[in-house]
Amino acid sequence: MGEKRVILKDVAAAAGVSLMTVSYALRDLNRVSPETRQRVRKIAEDLGYQPDPMMKRLASYRTMQRREATGVTLAWLNLHQSAQTWKFRGSHYMEAYEGAGRRARELGYELDAFEVHALGGWKRVSEILRSRGIQGVILGQPPPGTDSASLEWPHFATVAIGRAIRHPDLPRVVINHVQAVGEAYERMRARGYRRIGLAMEMGDCVKNAYRNVSGYFGVCERLGIPAAERVPPLLPEALSPENLREWIGHWQVDGILVHRQDQMEQMLPAIGLAVPHDIGFAHISMHAPLPGVSGFVFDPAGYGSWAVDLVHWLLDRDEKGLLESAPSLMLTSFKWEEGATLRPLETDSRKPSRKPPRNRPGLPLQAR
Repeated sequence: MGEKRVILKDVAAAAGVSLMTVSYALRDLNRVSPETRQRVRKIAEDLGYQPDPMMKRLASYRTMQRREATGVTLAWLNLHQSAQTWKFRGSHYMEAYEGAGRRARELGYELDAFEVHALGGWKRVSEILRSRGIQGVILGQPPPGTDSASLEWPHFATVAIGRAIRHPDLPRVVINHVQAVGEAYERMRARGYRRIGLAMEMGDCVKNAYRNVSGYFGVCERLGIPAAERVPPLLPEALSPENLREWIGHWQVDGILVHRQDQMEQMLPAIGLAVPHDIGFAHISMHAPLPGVSGFVFDPAGYGSWAVDLVHWLLDRDEKGLLESAPSLMLTSFKWEEGATLRPLETDSRKPSRKPPRNRPGLPLQAR
């Protein structure tokens, strides 16, 4: 016969504390002091305690059943001026909300949406959530220009989607823009593009905390791109045919990483460039496939779902308020969409076509 399994009761007896205290300590919850947590965990380790995965699953199931029976609610806060600006079919805001709702139901929660502006602002929303006993909160993706939030933080376990909310620093679910830019750059290199640049408006850079720019410089370093083939990113306050034309002409850009395809579809023909004959572009953050556009498509429903998982984890640990070290989930669930804005991939990607720079229509060939 094997040795008797060490159980929570054994740890509690050795530590001189209750079973509940041991449970809290081993889950590293703030309901017991750091000193007690450390002491109990050391005793459990010395005794050779190992959690029973089947019992853990059973406890999780019972908790879920209690949530379903009592109707525990999570709040989804929208910072848009009205529901009409986010809650419509085809909106990636709405897809994220629906993905969160599905995952919430799987975990035994309900998910309700609250319009911060319509309800009178942060203070009033905090009062409403507290009166309803809501402790778990998700900040949905805000509209452009929104970078802060001010709930009564100590009462809530709060998760933000994306990096737009910069103040305060919250647990969040974010898209891995760095990886997306790097992989898109490599795909363009495989198609023969050599002078690849990043073009996006400064507001979008700020919204994702310059992750796209970091990804661009990072992939150039990682691939050892020669200095003669590196292009400084174009990051104006507003993209225009004029600044786009000057940038492409000066740096002889033959491929562009973009955040908005509509700008390229309008501006490139306006300055005399045909896509993909004269120049190609790849979208680095589509929320759904766009007709004919090459690039990466993210899954809004997926990061809504993961936001619920992160809130659930915080609630399970009784982590409310502003955390000293805010955890985040970095999502890499994106899919490449083959479109017509890039040249086709050659059969032998080791031998890409390398056409010399030419004086394109309306673009002076300039020395750098």
